[in-house]
Amino acid sequence: MKESSKNLFYSFLITLSTIPILSENVIAQDQLDEDTVELDSTIYETDKNSLFPLPVVYYTPESGLFYGASILYNFFTERKKPIIASQIQLAAGYTTKNQTLIFLPFQIYWDQNKWRSIGELGFYNYAYPFYGIGNNGQPDQFSTYRAIFPRARIFLLKQTIPNLFIGGRYWFENYDIIEWDNTGSFQQEDYSGGLYNRTSGIGPALIYDTRDGVYYPREGHYLESYTEFNHSLTGSTHNYGTVSLDYAYYKSITDKTVLASNAFVVNNFGDVPFNRLAQLGGNKKMRGYFQGYFQDKNLLLGQLEIRQELFWRFGLAVFGSAGQTAANWGDYGMGRWNYAGGAGLRFVFDKTKHINVRLDYAVGKESSGFYIAFNEAF
Repeated sequence: MKESSKNLFYSFLITLSTIPILSENVIAQDQLDEDTVELDSTIYETDKNSLFPLPVVYYTPESGLFYGASILYNFFTERKKPIIASQIQLAAGYTTKNQTLIFLPFQIYWDQNKWRSIGELGFYNYAYPFYGIGNNGQPDQFSTYRAIFPRARIFLLKQTIPNLFIGGRYWFENYDIIEWDNTGSFQQEDYSGGLYNRTSGIGPALIYDTRDGVYYPREGHYLESYTEFNHSLTGSTHNYGTVSLDYAYYKSITDKTVLASNAFVVNNFGDVPFNRLAQLGGNKKMRGYFQGYFQDKNLLLGQLEIRQELFWRFGLAVFGSAGQTAANWGDYGMGRWNYAGGAGLRFVFDKTKHINVRLDYAVGKESSGFYIAFNEAF
């Protein structure tokens, strides 16, 4: 094992060693005082709200090693069942590639799960490798650029019939490219939005959700789909649209073994900025490649993962994926698939809600990477 990989693994273990202590001693005050009020647990949720302040050390190929801190707050907006625990995470830090990240992902449920809001707010000073556009990324052909941008991604949906939620989605990103290495393989001015772009898109969205759990589902279906329209009338510098469909299916093979599968389809049309093309790679969609290693207007992706609980708080996952990108639907083909696979460890730091920290290692064609993150990839 390389020295950098050893250091990463030791940092991961140090971080994990703090979790049980923090989870037992840092508990947020419940909105109900359980010393004076007895609740019927068949009607009311009695699990406490929880606050986990954690030092964070993680690694992805895109960012390098990340040093920072994170506060994960799990809470209930009300107590009458059924109600899913909401989650807000605030994280900030700095990476070995001189990048600054501040981000706040959230999942909030209220009115007995009839309403939900899911999304992320963030600010980034980030350096990216750009491997061009197409389905045949080459590890030695890239340019590096740096962008500063705020980002907002927000879903707001209401249940209309059991398990079906309908509403809208909003996306905002003010993408200011402050550096571009034109001595690399690709020139900045050759790409739409390569100097600067602002995207502000809105459109309808739906979620179909029959999972038996949000953070570690063992059974059920999850479908998330939206259409996004970006136009000068909505505040965008580019006029384009996006249709996305993200589907996952979960099946328990045994009491401690879950088979998880994921299909992901994206179609863009119009004048799409280069940084908003459909992308494969990263810590969720085709681990083993840099995020955006393959990118174009359209993509297809399939993922399969086996999740196995081992002992105490530890678990193991084995996963594989196949995906391709294309400029047009007619360009897809059987000989164009790209593959990746890997395995990882799991550590349950909230046993009641089964919220995991995951450490994954994945390998693609002439590419590989470590990933450490909260929650499962899908």
